[in-house]
Amino acid sequence: MSEPAIDHNLPHGVRQLFSRKNSIAWAMLVFTLLVQLVVWQSLRTNEDRAAQQQFQLLGEKVTEAIRKRLRDHEQILLGGAGLFDAAENVSREQWRTYVNRLLLPDRYPGIQGVGFSQAIPHAEHDAYVTSIRAQGFPEFDIHPPGERELYTSITFLEPFLGRNLAAFGYDMYSEPIRRQAMLRAARLGESSMTGKVTLVQETHGKVQAGVLLYVPVYRHGMPMVTPEQRMQALLGFVYSPYRVDDLMRGILLAADLPLALHIYSSAGEETEHLIYASSEAPGPGSARFSQLQKLDLYGQTWTLRMDSRPEFDNRFHSNEALVFGLGLGMSLLVFLLTSSLALRHSRAQALANEMTRHIRQSRHDLRLSEERLSLALKGSNDGLWDLDLEAGSMFASPRAWEMLGYRPNELTCDLKLWERVTVAEDLAQQKARLAQAMLSNVDHFTTELRLQHKHGHVVPVLLRGYIQRDPQGMAQRISGTLMDLTERKRVEQMKNDFVSTVSHELRTPLTSISGALGLIVGGALGSAPPTMQQMLEIAYRNSLRLGHLINDLLDMEKMAAGKMSFELREHSLGDLLEESLASNHALCEQHGVHCTLEHPNDVLVWVDGLRLQQVLGNFLSNAVKFTPEGGQIRLHSSLRGAKVRISVTDQGPGIPEAFRSRVFEKFAQADASDSRQKSGTGLGLAITKELIERMGGTVGFDCAPDQGTTFWCELPIQTPPAESDSRDGQPRILVVEDEPDTGRLLHMMLREGGYGVERVQSLHQAREKLATGQYEAMTLDLHLPDGSGMQLIDELRDQPAMQDLPIVVISAAHQFEQDQFPAGIVWLHKPITNTQLLVAVEQARENIRQTGSRPR
Repeated sequence: MSEPAIDHNLPHGVRQLFSRKNSIAWAMLVFTLLVQLVVWQSLRTNEDRAAQQQFQLLGEKVTEAIRKRLRDHEQILLGGAGLFDAAENVSREQWRTYVNRLLLPDRYPGIQGVGFSQAIPHAEHDAYVTSIRAQGFPEFDIHPPGERELYTSITFLEPFLGRNLAAFGYDMYSEPIRRQAMLRAARLGESSMTGKVTLVQETHGKVQAGVLLYVPVYRHGMPMVTPEQRMQALLGFVYSPYRVDDLMRGILLAADLPLALHIYSSAGEETEHLIYASSEAPGPGSARFSQLQKLDLYGQTWTLRMDSRPEFDNRFHSNEALVFGLGLGMSLLVFLLTSSLALRHSRAQALANEMTRHIRQSRHDLRLSEERLSLALKGSNDGLWDLDLEAGSMFASPRAWEMLGYRPNELTCDLKLWERVTVAEDLAQQKARLAQAMLSNVDHFTTELRLQHKHGHVVPVLLRGYIQRDPQGMAQRISGTLMDLTERKRVEQMKNDFVSTVSHELRTPLTSISGALGLIVGGALGSAPPTMQQMLEIAYRNSLRLGHLINDLLDMEKMAAGKMSFELREHSLGDLLEESLASNHALCEQHGVHCTLEHPNDVLVWVDGLRLQQVLGNFLSNAVKFTPEGGQIRLHSSLRGAKVRISVTDQGPGIPEAFRSRVFEKFAQADASDSRQKSGTGLGLAITKELIERMGGTVGFDCAPDQGTTFWCELPIQTPPAESDSRDGQPRILVVEDEPDTGRLLHMMLREGGYGVERVQSLHQAREKLATGQYEAMTLDLHLPDGSGMQLIDELRDQPAMQDLPIVVISAAHQFEQDQFPAGIVWLHKPITNTQLLVAVEQARENIRQTGSRPR
């Protein structure tokens, strides 16, 4: 094969360049150009994929921003509805104050206002107009005019100026689109949004599409179970009008997103339902990326079309020409170098290209992984934390700091940081749990913590962690997440409140039902046919059973919330036992059971008489249920040192061995099957245990197989109502203390200090003693069974004869505002010593002697 003809007049270097010997260099040039083309195409594909992913994320960001802002607006309206729920007659000034506190222009730009539209039946039209005119609006009237069965007049709308003045008195219910949303909100009892409307506020300037969001408000005390009942109870609507262009500008302006947005208030892209179109939108089909998003909002479906703008596309393809030029230059460089180095340089260049591709791919993968991790953390709304045990350092993410109200790294980050933010009373327990987890073989742990917020309140959190260990199993590092449980705890509290409210609301109708059935069953309305009589008796028994269940649920709820009050007084135990026997006599006769009372020694007990009757009633009703007809129940008492035991013994089959450990648990029943013969709620004994323990006693039972069961409670025996230890010539002191052990201790301390002591255990006993006797001083507990000690202090300081009585307040409270108490009062925090008490008494007496002085 001959070499191609070359002009020999060309310079030598050029002839060598085109010589056959340089064919490898030419082949490398073609090859490198092809490689650059493939790399460029691959880069373009990757950039397109990244652009598509970024565009998808931007679309989701826009959708979430709109959804979040409207949820925020709904919370504003729910707050307004809550204002009407708290005070049904809300004044115009109260409404203005509420809206002004929301700082809407600063925090929620784009909202047109927050208003209230009152529902007005036709018969109340004239009275309503007259009342509004009397408020300083003589020209006011509901518009548009016309006779309608129901009017809804805009009564409040803040800010009450500018465009919003045109909406004052407008009947939104008269317009079909608004009426549809208002009717849905009223009948369902939930927030509702209109379709596209033109707001009455469009009085000047460019007319924008509008939407309105409604939250219904109902009258107090009316039933709202069915849609018809809700319509009857309707008071009006708290609402917000939105000019959609202004609303979207407020939501999206800060984002400065490089995409065009069209919003339709329908399930499809229907031109007549277009409510928003961003400026500088690309022409149809000209956008490189597009997507549709459906957004369900309060009964409406919005369709969002998002198209990319040129500036978005340029972010990913602006360097294509530069990349192509660099690739071409690199190919030419390879060609020139290959001309001198041939194969060796060719291999080096191929290796360099491969390394470049791998580095670019690695960077891309790393960036994508970082984006995914960041989005996942934002989506979970959890905080991250990390304890490096070897380095002695701690890291917490910004979200973790935010939960507690701190800026990142505002506190010193060391291994003791978690101890400083843990609630003090929980710290010892949490340290023990952490130590147990670290010493065990587990790698993962989950626990709930209570952390202290910067502003003082407690933040409940869920802590999840992973323990990294060395080959010997020693913990080196602990990392995990932190979840804020505040909302979950709030929902749990709402659930408990709901159960309590429902139980309360059921009592009134159930009382009427039980009473009516009792009259019918008892023959007050005449005799009924046998079949009907049988059905009525079943209904009556089950209504009574349901009443007992509701009462038990309410008692459990009160005790769990610490709201059950106890009116503790001294009672003769014999009188209480006889009263209980008489109260349950009818129940025993109904079941053919005989009940006897054995009470050899009468004593005094410090109890709430009604609560003790409830306890004895539970014991006796249980005994009646399990004692066969013709059997006998014994109600008896016995002395056991300083306590008295009250027992109820039945002749039933006894308690199964497997059930004995759960007798006093809530909802516990030995036979929990649907076919059980003995009915009950499973709450009676749990309530009994709680009541007795609240009154300072204990409960239990004794049981032998097939020999019946004895349920008992023990209560401390009381000394006489006023323990008197007055000695001639000694100063007398009155001790007011309801807790028996503390009262006896104070009695002994003061007696040893040379005082004559009288002790009482309630406010009414203290008033009786002070009215009939003379005392040098008084010790007082602030928390007494029949009121607060502060009441007694105020009463004494209003009586000229008693206003100089020295008083020593003995309390377990952790905070004490000394300025709240008049002169002559000294405060001691429990527990106290003998010396502290005697010094405090003398100090109180000295303060009274020195007129105008204050206690130390």
